[in-house]
Order: sequence, then C-alpha cells, then structure tokens
Amino acid sequence: MATDIAGFVQFSDGTFASLLAEGATAETITSLATGGTGLNQTSGIQIGQAYQGKTAIAASVRVVTDDAVTGAFCHAYFQGPDGKIICPVQGGGYQATGLPALKRPVAMTTGVVLRAMFDAQADAVAMASLSVYCADGTSDNFSVKAVDAVKTAMVNKDGSTIGQALQGKVISCAYATYSATKGLNDNGAGVSAFFLETSDGQLKFMYPPSAGVEGSDVVSYISPPRGIAITQNDTLSVMAGL
Repeated sequence: MATDIAGFVQFSDGTFASLLAEGATAETITSLATGGTGLNQTSGIQIGQAYQGKTAIAASVRVVTDDAVTGAFCHAYFQGPDGKIICPVQGGGYQATGLPALKRPVAMTTGVVLRAMFDAQADAVAMASLSVYCADGTSDNFSVKAVDAVKTAMVNKDGSTIGQALQGKVISCAYATYSATKGLNDNGAGVSAFFLETSDGQLKFMYPPSAGVEGSDVVSYISPPRGIAITQNDTLSVMAGL
C-alpha cells in the first residue's frame, strides 16, 4: 500500500505549482518535488529551483494511500537553503481540501524545499507533531513517537526542546496532529493533549491534536487570544494512553 504526498502551491503572480512525493515512507520527513501525471511541467525539480523569483502565498498538502484510507498527515513546512524552517504548511488526509494562506510569504530560490511527513493510522501509538508559528515570524516543528503511559519530550529536527529552540519567542499559533484510530488517550492512562510546561511543572498551554486523516478540511491552527511566551527550560510533552 504505497502512500503519496501531494503538494499544492499558489504564487503571488497567479501561477501555481503541483508537487508530489511518490511512495513516501511513514514517520520520515520527505521532500516534495514538482510532479503530477498529465500536467504541463517538468517533474522532479525542487520548488525553489523550479520557481526561482516567485513568492508562495498559499499552500496545502494531501496524503493518499493506494487502496486504503490509512495515510495520515503529520506536518509540512517550507525549508530554506540554510536548513531552517521558513513557514509551516497545513495539510490533511485523502479527503482534505483547501488552500489556506501561508502565515508568511515564502520567496523561491534554489535550496528552498517543501517537506512533509505522514503516518500510517492504526490502533497504536503514533507520531505526535506540533508545528508552530511565532509572532516574529519564526517557525519550527516538534515531533516524537509517543509512548504508552510515559511522558515523552517532543523535539525539533535538530533534537532541541521547545525551550531551547524558541527561547524568548512568543507562539501565536500552532497545529497539532496524532493519527491513532482511537485518539491520543482513549483509556485515560495518558493526557488528551500535547502539554507545554515550565521547568517547575507549571502548565502553560495544551494542544489537542487532530487525527490528520478524517474530514474534508486541512488541519486547523490553534490560535489563542494570548500568545505563549517561551522560556529556556520550557518543555513540550506527549503521553499516550492506549
């Protein structure tokens, strides 16, 4: 059952890009290059190289599994030539629709790529993902494979905790995903949302995740009326309950 990840991107000049990663691997970040059967474009080119000089203003990602409905969206983002995440991209499963505006425009240049991750939905622990956007335009993603009844720290692609990566930043919005068929905490032995704590265990915020599979809409941002200030020793954790 191969799983493909499709990307859709609108540019400020009115042009559009179709991107595709065929046969992606679950729980692995994957680059999406130009692609799509029957389209008048050259396939296999990274978006920054293919559309140099353009500016992406809207985008979404869709996960589709051949002969199954188990492909679940985890997260997606534009990444720059320096390896830093530029901006999150929203997405969803095989029914997902929509092309939401990006939180910030993304200029295309060689080295800019669109990357995404999916998980195979099952009655088991799953990848926990939180994609954040800060008031100053900083973006990051924090992920980990959850553990049953064990508090587990979520870290970014460089292995840093949320406090280490975003010290002094203010999170304005974020989207959260977790693909288990019965949810994050169906037996009550875990916590029903990803939870942000201070170093002394004070709760700062909680992010209830979407399954990233069902529903016709892409995963929504959680946008609290008050931003969440991050300090160096803050931690973001997940604790599943099977």
